[in-house]
Amino acid sequence: MGLRKWLSRPMRGHHLGVEDLTRGDEGVPRRKWALQTIDSAPFQAWVVVVAGIGFLTDSFGLFCLNIVTPMIGYVYWPDHKDSDGVPQLPSQVKTAMMCSTLAGTMIGQVAFGFAADMLGRRKMYGLELVIVIVGTMLMIMSSNGENNSMSVGGWLVAWRTVMGLGIGADYPLSAAITAEFAPRKHRARMMSWVFFAQPVGQLLANILSYAAVQGYKSRITNTELSCPAGQEGVQCFRAIDRLWRLVIGLGMIPAVIALAFRFTIPESPRYKLDVLRNVHTVFEDTKNYFGGPEVNAEGGELDVLPTTPVPPTRRSSVSSIAPDDVVDCDSESERRPSSVLQRPVSQVVQLPPGDPNFVPPLASWSDAKNFFITEGNWKYLLGTSLSWLFLDFAFYGLGLSSPEIVRHIWEDPKSARASVFDSLSNNSLHTLVMVSIGATIGGAAMIKVIKYASPKVIQFWGFLVLFVLFIVTGSAWTKLLDTSRSGLIVLYVLSQIAFNLGPNVTTFIIPAEIFPTRYRCTSHGIAAAAGKLGSWLVQIFLAYAFKAENRDEQFDWERANFGHILQVMSAFMVAGAVTTHFLVPETRDHDNKSRTLEVLACGKKVVDELNKQRAQEED
Repeated sequence: MGLRKWLSRPMRGHHLGVEDLTRGDEGVPRRKWALQTIDSAPFQAWVVVVAGIGFLTDSFGLFCLNIVTPMIGYVYWPDHKDSDGVPQLPSQVKTAMMCSTLAGTMIGQVAFGFAADMLGRRKMYGLELVIVIVGTMLMIMSSNGENNSMSVGGWLVAWRTVMGLGIGADYPLSAAITAEFAPRKHRARMMSWVFFAQPVGQLLANILSYAAVQGYKSRITNTELSCPAGQEGVQCFRAIDRLWRLVIGLGMIPAVIALAFRFTIPESPRYKLDVLRNVHTVFEDTKNYFGGPEVNAEGGELDVLPTTPVPPTRRSSVSSIAPDDVVDCDSESERRPSSVLQRPVSQVVQLPPGDPNFVPPLASWSDAKNFFITEGNWKYLLGTSLSWLFLDFAFYGLGLSSPEIVRHIWEDPKSARASVFDSLSNNSLHTLVMVSIGATIGGAAMIKVIKYASPKVIQFWGFLVLFVLFIVTGSAWTKLLDTSRSGLIVLYVLSQIAFNLGPNVTTFIIPAEIFPTRYRCTSHGIAAAAGKLGSWLVQIFLAYAFKAENRDEQFDWERANFGHILQVMSAFMVAGAVTTHFLVPETRDHDNKSRTLEVLACGKKVVDELNKQRAQEED
C-alpha cells in the first residue's frame, strides 16, 4: 500500500499530519489547495531547465544565421564579390533567408499559441522542437544539386521557414508553462531565467563557431580573399561547406536533450483547473509534483481562505479595497455560476477574483468578445504587442545585421581586407565580444534586478536608456569611427546590456502574466508575433531603404549612413516607452509583491483599481 498511504489512513476518524483540505462539495477545496500549494512552493528549477534548454536551442538556431551567412557566400556565390573582391551572399538571398525565418516564427507563435489554449500545453510542448530538429536536418542537407540542377538559396529559404515555425512555437509555450507552474514569489525570476537562455544560446553559437573555424584552420586559406583555384581551392571550399553545416547541426544537440526533458513535464495545473476542469487529477499531480503547502519566507503559515461561502455585500465603490484584497469580477460570463460551483444555497454567492474557489468561464467567441472588447482588455493586448514590435525593430535590426556592423566598427577601411580564414574567425570572435558578452551580462543582471523592480518599471526605463544610447551612438557614429572605435564598441556593448536588462526580457514576461489561462498562450503568441513583425519590417527597411545605388559603393555608403539607422531606432524606443506607460499594466502591488495569476486574469477593470490604490499609497 505504500508508506505514505499507510500513514495517511484514518485512525478513529482522524488523519495524521496537516489538515485535509481536499474535502468539500464537488471538490472545490481541492482546487484551492492546488493553487495555494503552487503559489507557496519553492523555486521550480526543473521547470526552468526544461523550458530554458528549448529556448537556448531556439536562440542558437535563430542567431547562428549571422555566423553561417558569410560561409555560405564563400561556397555558393564565389563570383558575387564586393568592391574588394570578397565573395558575399546576394542581398536578396540574405534578406529572404532572414525574412522567411521571421515569417515562420510569426506563424508558429500564433498557431501554436492558439493550439496550446485549445488542445493543452503538454500536447504541443515538444512538437515544436521536433519541427526545429527536422528543419535543421533538412537545412544542413541543402545544396545546388548535380551541375546546379537546384537552387541552394531556395532550399535554404524553405528550411529556414520550417525552423522558424518551431522556434516561434516555443515562445508562448515556454512562457505560459513557466508562468503557470511558477510560485507567485518566484514567477518573474523563473521567467527571467528561462529567457536568459537566449543570450546563452547566442554566446554558444559564437563560441562553437569560433572553435570550429580554428579546427578547420589547416584547410582554409589564410592568404587569399576567396578560395583559390586548383586543389587548394577545392579543399578550401569543402572545408567551409562542412563548416557551416557543422555549426548549424550543433544546434540539434540541445534540441534532442530538451525533447527528452519535455516528455517528463506534466500538463499545466492551471490549464487542467481552468480549461479541462479536471480538479481531481490536478490535485494528484500537484500533490506529487509540489508536495504539501510550506511555510512562507516570513515565517507565517500559508494563507488559506475560508471554505465557507460568505454572503455577498453591496459596495458603492471598490476603492476601499486593499491591493492584496479581492474585488468582484464585473463580467457577465464570470458572474454565471459554474457547474462545479452550483449548489443549493439560499442566496447567490459571489466569489471574488483571486479566490481559489472561483472557476473562470470556458473560452468561447462570446466570452472572448466580452473579455477583450466589452471589458477593454484589448488595450493590454495592444500594449504588449506594440511594445514588443518597437523593441524587436531595433533588437533584430542590430542582432541579425551584426556581421555588417561588426565589420564597420572593427575593420579599418584603409587597411587590406582579411583572408578567408581571418574573416571567418574574426566574425565569430568580434560578434562574441560586441554582442554575446553584453547580452549575457544584461540577462544575468536581469535575474537579480527583477526581484526588486516590477517588469513594467524595468521595461519603461529600459526603453528610455536605449533611446539615449541610440541617439548618442547614431549622432556620433561617423566621428567615433574615425577617432575612437573602442568608444563605439563600448556603446554597442552597453546597448546589448540595456536590451537584456530591460524590454527584451519584460516583453516576454508580461503577456504571460496578465491574461487568463484560457487565452494566455494565444495572447502571448499574438504579442510575440507582433515583435517578429517588427523584426521582419526592419530587415526590409535595412535591405531597401538604406542601400547604395552602386554595389561597389555599398560598404562606404553604409559606413557613412548607419548612424541615421540608429537615430530611426531611437524613435522606436521612445514609442515603446510611451506604449509601456499608457497601455501595459502594473503586475505588482504596493509592496512589490507579484499579484497572483488569478487576480491578474480578471482583467483591466480590476487591475486598474488596484493600481490606483497602489499609486495613492505610494503618494
